[in-house]
Order: sequence, then structure tokens, then C-alpha cells
Amino acid sequence: MLLVTLAVATSVVAPVAATAADDKTVLLIYAEARLLPAIVTADHAIRSTIQSRWPSPVRFYTEYLDLSWFPTKGQERQLGRLMKQKYAGRNIDLVMACGDAALRFALRERASLFPDVPIVFCAGEYESIRDARLAPDVTGVTMLVDWTAGVELALRLEPRTQRVVFVGGTGPTERVWEGLARQAFSKFENRVTFSYLSGLPMSEILTAVATLPKGTVVVLGAFLRDAAGRTFTTQEALSLLAGASTAPIYSFGESLLGHGIVGGPLISFEVQGVKAAELGLRILSGQRLGPADVVSDHANRYMFDARQLRRWGLSESRLPPGSVVLFREPTVWDLYKWHVAAAGVVTGLQALLIVALLIERRHRKRNKRRLDERLRFETLLSDLCAGFLKIRADEADQQIEGSLRRIVEDLGVDRASLGVFTAESLIRVTHSWTREGIAPVPRVFEAAEFPWITGRLRDGHVVSFSRPDELPDEAVTDRSAILAFGTTSVVLVPFIIGGAAAGALAVSMLRVEREWPEELVQRLGLLAEMFAIVLMGRQAETALEESENRFRLMADAAPVMIWMAGPDGRCIDFNRPWLEFTGRTLEQERGDGWLEGVHPDDRKECMSRYLEALEAKQPFTIEYRLRRCDGLYRTVLDHGVPRVGRDGSFRGYIGSAIDVTEMEAAHQALVESTALRSAILGSLYGEVVALSRDGVVIAVNEAWNRFAQENGGDPVIVGVGANYLEVCRRAAASGDPEAPKALEALESVLEGWTQRALLEYACHSPSRVRWFAMTVEPFKRPEGGLVISHLDITRRRRAEDELEHEREELTHALRVTTLGELAASLAHEINQPLAAIVSNAHATRRLMESATLDRGEILLGLHDIADDAKRASEVVKHLRALFRKEHVDQQPLDINDVIREITRLLGKDLERKRIWLRLRLADDLPRVLGDVVQLQQVILNVVVNACEAMADDDLRDVSIETMRLDPGALEITVEDTGRGVEESELERIFDRFITSKAGGLGMGLSISRSIIQAHGGRIWATRNKDRGLTMHIEIPCPGT
Repeated sequence: MLLVTLAVATSVVAPVAATAADDKTVLLIYAEARLLPAIVTADHAIRSTIQSRWPSPVRFYTEYLDLSWFPTKGQERQLGRLMKQKYAGRNIDLVMACGDAALRFALRERASLFPDVPIVFCAGEYESIRDARLAPDVTGVTMLVDWTAGVELALRLEPRTQRVVFVGGTGPTERVWEGLARQAFSKFENRVTFSYLSGLPMSEILTAVATLPKGTVVVLGAFLRDAAGRTFTTQEALSLLAGASTAPIYSFGESLLGHGIVGGPLISFEVQGVKAAELGLRILSGQRLGPADVVSDHANRYMFDARQLRRWGLSESRLPPGSVVLFREPTVWDLYKWHVAAAGVVTGLQALLIVALLIERRHRKRNKRRLDERLRFETLLSDLCAGFLKIRADEADQQIEGSLRRIVEDLGVDRASLGVFTAESLIRVTHSWTREGIAPVPRVFEAAEFPWITGRLRDGHVVSFSRPDELPDEAVTDRSAILAFGTTSVVLVPFIIGGAAAGALAVSMLRVEREWPEELVQRLGLLAEMFAIVLMGRQAETALEESENRFRLMADAAPVMIWMAGPDGRCIDFNRPWLEFTGRTLEQERGDGWLEGVHPDDRKECMSRYLEALEAKQPFTIEYRLRRCDGLYRTVLDHGVPRVGRDGSFRGYIGSAIDVTEMEAAHQALVESTALRSAILGSLYGEVVALSRDGVVIAVNEAWNRFAQENGGDPVIVGVGANYLEVCRRAAASGDPEAPKALEALESVLEGWTQRALLEYACHSPSRVRWFAMTVEPFKRPEGGLVISHLDITRRRRAEDELEHEREELTHALRVTTLGELAASLAHEINQPLAAIVSNAHATRRLMESATLDRGEILLGLHDIADDAKRASEVVKHLRALFRKEHVDQQPLDINDVIREITRLLGKDLERKRIWLRLRLADDLPRVLGDVVQLQQVILNVVVNACEAMADDDLRDVSIETMRLDPGALEITVEDTGRGVEESELERIFDRFITSKAGGLGMGLSISRSIIQAHGGRIWATRNKDRGLTMHIEIPCPGT
């Protein structure tokens, strides 16, 4: 069996398209038998990759050498002669050799079998290939059996391991691998003991592994033949060993997983085959590849068998990061996932249906509650009107107090009061009702305590707020007085008497804050008018208790239709609103004449319920359709109460009717506008505006109006009815730099090009500069449109600017600190040219003082002085650039020149520390676009860190290498032989405040990573195989 583990290369280079579509012939040579699992996997990967990517058919010839199963002397030469005869006259375009033995055979026999034919090898042992001298047309893919990682893994999973037993066969491949294993195991001889079960018959090996003590692990190499001459595949040998072994078995072939090994750093034969096939495709397409193109990036994967981990009691928590665990026992989800998923879907649908029903129920309850509130209010209004109509003058105050109590109870407020303006600039509270536990309101207020509110009320405006903070700035005196009284929310509705505001109805909250919907304010306006009528009636009444004038005055001024009936139930009077509504005269309506206006379908039911109430002398409420003067029938709500004389006798009814047709229309409008309100109310955080499909503003929230005012705008210009798109177009035409971006975002969402647009912009208000984030989303309704919100992000942007400033300050401080640590080296760089200047000056003076002037020598001395002065000036200029803080624009740079400049500055310091610096700088590197000072700081920091990591070591080498990456990037590596870091710490060393130096801040590498990322690159670290650390810096090269 070909026991090779194929390293997964870190980059896959796609083969260049074939330039010729002619048929190709490929000869595949395998070192071992055809049916070995590794051979089968690699062969399938090679064939499928080439056939799928080559534009024309490819012919494959295959040879299996079977060297381990048939180790006869001279066999390879006989095979060579046989193949020479077999392939005589055949045109071979490419030879692919899989395995070290196959590669050696191909190289030895190529002169006679296939001269000048390129060779691509697969599964070449890394150590052998690295030291081999390959021909210019030989390339391939190497593999690495990581014996060291395998032992480290076993010790990691089983820390109590004391003994490692190596098992291998007797074939040539097995002997080579055993030698490599012995060499790698020597590093662990001070920790565990090693023994080797090789060169033995399989029966003796099975007996040995069956008696292994605790604390032992088995490492399996290749096993194709035992000492008795019996042949095996490695899988067959593994099956025998797994059944007999009393210790866990580790190995390196991915094809062995699932046949008895615990696992290990396994290599994929499929990846090896794919990589080799890709190299072959490049050669077939005309490229010339050689040893420099050998793929040797060994990325073995840690893979494990869950059954073996459980068998040997090994914890998965000890596995290396990124490990793959296979062959787990199926869970309930694995066995019944479709059943579980189906049950989940059904349950989810049921839950969604229940939620939908609950939401619908909630909407119905809310609508019913609103209708109930409106009906309750209309009933309240009717009751109050009816009560005021039948009271005597001496009962008016008591009735008003009772009405205010009904308002407090029905509306759920804390206090309801009536106040009037006096000639002495006072506000006198004439009537008030306060909920239990609430302090009573003072009876007199100074108008000067509430100047803004008083002015608004005298002008006939309603004043309402949910909290005192909502009052405008000019109401600062009013706000202070309201806070002193402990009031949280208030609505004040003025009432008019004699054409002027005479006072106001005040409804307030003291315990909690409350919103005052516009609909409620309008209802309170009706109550205020009613109270105004009552107060006006009190002024008109003198002595008569139930005079016709008082009824007529109140009834005609009431905003409802009022009627009066005698003891027999026949109507005797109607107020002016009733007569104006029906368009009939008082004589036509008296008696039963009003029934002519009732809809024929409602007339019988209406009269029946009225007569029932009359017989019982009880209040009643009837809903029926009444014909209006324009001939249309309107739904009215008629409420009547008995009239009782002073002696308690029944004197008839008095009632009021209200047109409630609009209530039904309002309910329908509410249902139709649910989508619009949901969209706007659902995004009320921030300033929100809703647009129609044509860009017309159809709704805004209060924050939007404040937003417009704060930024010097007119809310009317961008309010409801304005065309927001036209506003943006005018702003763009006037030179506003942000307007075109906003217009583009609006149109992209409006046209459906994107589902969501986000724009951050600066807004220069009269007081300051503010930043906002504008979000544009589609208005999901049949008519279409947009929903736009603006959020104030000024604080976030300022925080980002401050963070960037602090980072630049810290970067400069660390750069200055690093240069300070190199003071001796920098002084040498300056002193050296200065000393040369002094020396040349002295020599020139002596020449000038001599008897014979040598003009040529003097000029030469002056040139030397000028060159040394220029050199010293360049050093000082470079140091000034490193010390300065200002930002430098990025420009094309030669990265090799940047490295040479830094190493020249560090030269004296490195010499003093006995550090050997090696430069391997690639030629013809493309230029990078960057800040020279920042890049020099990164390289300086990395090199200084490398030098400090080797302070206590004997071997002090630092190597800086540059290379070109394909495509469009270059890489800088800085390798040292210092103490290095643990694998788990490789990523943490770039975190802030992580340092291994006693006086370090732990910011150098963190800032270096920020600088490289700002240049579009990346920086990372890897551990060296022997010792030390390698830092990698990758930077893009624009335009390459």
C-alpha cells in the first residue's frame, strides 16, 4: 500500500487553458499494487481532475510496480525493459509517478523509456525530495508524514503515556519510513521510551500488541509485507492489529480512518492527486515547470474516529483546534429529523395561527373599546345636557360638580375643573372635582403665574401636553409653576361666552403621564361648550325654574338635537339644531309629526321602544335612521330621560339626539388605514416621514417637525402635502453636496433596485454640525411609497474621530519610543559622516596650505565633504520624518528601499548585540501604495521585537525576505531564532496590552496590524520548525 499522506496546499493555482485542443497521453506509474486504497483514491483524483479540465479526451496508460509485494532483485530493470518494449513507438506527453519508489524508477529509466518527457510526481516524501537534485523538467507534490506531530498528539490525548510502540512492515517503503520515524522520535526519548515491532512475522506482532501494558500507544507506519513474506494492505494489517491491541493505535493515512486507528495528522490522497493533476494540466497547456514549482505546503488535517475515542476513553476536549471527528453514533435528530421538522412546522403554523387570532382579537377589543368609549362619552354628553335642562337655578352648582365627577370617573383622570378669567388678572376656579387621594386645586391663580398658557386660552387655542417638557421655551414660567403644583399632564379647552374666551375646562393628571388624543380633545371641546352654555344660562336665569326661554336658549345653543315631550309622550318642542337637521318647522314636528322623518324600516321598532320606556317612565336610548334636510338618512343616537316636577310628578321627557353616522365611517377609515399607521408607528424611533409613490409626504411624526425646525428648515416645506423628491432635487440644484446622494437612495428604493438604502450625512444647523443616518425602506402597501427615518449619530461619529486621533497619538509615541531605544545606533549613523567631513576638511586645508596647490586633490576633498554632508542630512531628514506627527499622503513606494533604510538605521545596534542580519530581497518587485513613515514603523517594530526575542540566545540570526505573490500582492517575512511563542498565543500577540517584555506596553503589534489593515493588507505570525518565530506581512500592489 502506498502509505502517503497528501498535504493540502494553501493555494490552488488553476491550470492555464490549453492552447491546443489535441489529444494528450499521460503515463501513470504507481509504486505499489493497483487495489491499495491510497492508490485507488489518488488515481481517481488525478484522472477526474485532468479529464474534467482538459478540453479534449486524454488517454491514460497505467503501470503498477508492486515493489513491496514483489521485492525480487533485478525486478525494476526487468520492468524497465518490458515497458520499453511495451511503449515503443508511443507518444507520451506527460509521466506522473506516485510514490518515492515510482519516482526513482521513472528518473532512472526515463532516458530509455521517455526521454525529454516532463515528469510530475505525487506523494513524494518531503525529506527525500528536499535533498534531491531534480532535473529542470521534473516537479510535483511532496507529502509529509508528520511523525513529530503524531507523537505530540498521542501525549496530548494521553498525558500518562510512558511507552510508544512503532509497528511497520519489511518492504522498501516501510524501511524508509521506519528510518524517518526513528529520527523524529529521538526528540522525545527524554519523555517516553520507544520500541519497534518491525522485521517480524505478523503472528509475533499480534502477540506483542496483545500484551501491551497501560500507558502505551501504538504508532502504525506502512505495512505491506512481514518478515515471513506474507503480503498485506495497510488496512488489512490495521484490522488485525486493532482486534488484538490493548493500546490505542495512531497513524497518518486518511484512508485508515474508520478501520481501527484513533486518528492523527492525516493526509488526504485525494488532495495529493488533485494537486499533482493541476501541475500536469499546466504542463500539458505549454508551461515549463521545474523543481521551483514543487508544491510543499503540508497542511495535514487532524481527523479522529469517534468510536475509537470512546473505546479508549479519550476526551474530545483535548483534541487540537479544528479537528474533524467522524463516525459519531446517530442522534435522535439524525434518525428522525424529518419527523421532528414536520412536527416543528405544524407546531409553528399552529402558533402563528394562534398569534394571528390573538392579534385579531386584540384589534377587535381595541376597536370595541374605542367605540364603547365614544358611546360612553356621547351618553355622558346626553346625560349632562339632559340634566342641565331640567335643573333649577339653585341646583346648577351641584349639577356642574356632578358633571365634573362623571368626567373624572368616565375619562379616568385625576381632576376636572372649571375656571373663569376675572378683570383683576386672576383665574378663579368656580367648580372642581378631584379623585380621592389627590390634593384639591387652589381656588384662585394669578394669571402672571401662567402667562403663556393664559395668552393661548384667551386667543381661543387649546393647550395640552403629556409632560411639562413638551411646553415651548417661551413657557418657562408656566413650566416652573406646573412642576410646583405637581401636575404631569394637562389639557385646557377654552369656552366662549359673548364672543370672547371667558374661561376654560381643565382636565389633568397628577399620578402618571397621559397622552391626549385629538379625538378626546374634540370631545372635551363639546363639554366645554356645554359648560359654557350652562354658565351662560346661569347668567341669563334670574328666578324662573323651567321657563321656555331657558330651554330654548340652552337647546338652540347646544351642539346636539334636543327635544321635549309631555306626560302623554307627544313631543311639544324641538331646538334649532333639530329643525335645521330635518328642514321642517316646529309645528310640523310637534306631536307625532317627527315620526315622518324616521326611516320606514326603523319606525315601528323606534316607536315600540319609546312607548315601553314611557309606560315604565324610565330613561331610554334608541338608535334609528332620521331623514336629513337633503333627503339622506343619517343614523342618530337618541337618549331621553324623564322630567320630574318639584312634587315628584312625571311631566314628560327631555332628550337629545346625536348624528353617529360618522362613527361608522371613522371605524371603516380606521381599518383601511391600519397598514399606513402600522408602518409609520412601527418606526417612530427617530424622525420619520412616509411618502407616496410620487414622493408626496403623506405622514410625519412629531420628531420630524422638530428635526426640521432645529436644522433651520420650515416644517411646512417638508410637511404633509409637500413633494419630498422635489425638495431634494431643488437642494441638489442649489449645490447641496448631500442632496444627490439622498435623491439616489430614494429613487433606488422607489424603483425597486434595492430593498433598503442607508446614507450617513452631515447637517449644518445654525448652532452646530450634526451627523445623521438616513434609512430608506419601501412602504409595503398596494399604492407603494417610501418610509424614511433619520437618526442622530453625531455622538458616534465624534467618538470614532476621537478614537482615530488617540490611535495616531499612540502610534507616534510608540515610534518615538522605539527610536529612543536605538539612540546609540542612530548617533553612529550621524557621527560617521560628520567624522568623515572633519577628516576631509583637515586634509583639504593642508593641501591648500602646501607650497604646490593640487587643484584636483582639493576638488576631490570638497566633493567628499559634500557627499558626507548629504549623507548626514539624509539621516537627519529620515529621523525627522519618523518623529513627526502629521499625516503623509500615500504614494508609490519601493518596499525594498524601505527595508534597506530601516536596516541601515539599525546596523550599529545589531552589531552591538551581535545579531546577524540576512536580507533576501526579491528583484523587480511592484511598488506598493502607502505611507512610508507608517510602513517603516511596522518593519522597525517587527525587527526590534525579533532582536529582543533573541537577547539571551547564543544563535542570533534575523532574516528579512521579500517575495512577489500572484496576483497583485507582495509578502515580507521577518524570521528570527529567538524563543518564539506557543501555538495558542500566535493570535493573541496582536491584541492590545499583550507583551512578553518587562517594560513593554503591549501595543506595538496591535498598532502594526492596524497600519497594515489600513493599507489593505494583513500581518500574522507562524512558529519556526526548530526555534523562533516568523512574522508575515502581506501588502497589495495596486495596478499589477
